[in-house]
Amino acid sequence: MAERRVSDSTLLARLAGADASALGELYDRHATGLFRWLLASGLPRAEAEDLLSECFLTLVDRGERVAEIEDVAAYLFAVARHMLARRARRPEPESLDLVEEPATSPAPADALAVREALADLPPEQREVVVLKVWQGHTFAEIGALLGISPNTASSRYRYALEKLRAALGEIDDG
Repeated sequence: MAERRVSDSTLLARLAGADASALGELYDRHATGLFRWLLASGLPRAEAEDLLSECFLTLVDRGERVAEIEDVAAYLFAVARHMLARRARRPEPESLDLVEEPATSPAPADALAVREALADLPPEQREVVVLKVWQGHTFAEIGALLGISPNTASSRYRYALEKLRAALGEIDDG
């Protein structure tokens, strides 16, 4: 018999009651997507791992109020974005190599050009591209995750694609 998946709100209620296993289940459910997003934001792997841990620790730090969170993924992405915004300096986006390629990945030379063009995008546009292309989110989901409207997510995606086409077109022409 198939095991029924427990809802995030049930896990949050268990976590509010000091059930440590609930945190592990939430981590298993949400860490991969958040970690890939952190890597795509330009963090080195070790810093992304640290920040990922800090994001999940904020759930524990909320104590009983953790049960008030309506959307765990959106909460974790908001925490991560806030932590990134507080950073004084941004390292070079070397970790883009670690982001899983889409199913239809280009040839190695083209992949490097795509990574470099992606790294040159403004962070707001890059994060939307990563969430849309690599993680398959809709604009409504991206809006919820990033705290922006779906139209803003769509606009950032469109502008990013224009910049990527221009950058990659220059490479093809050069």
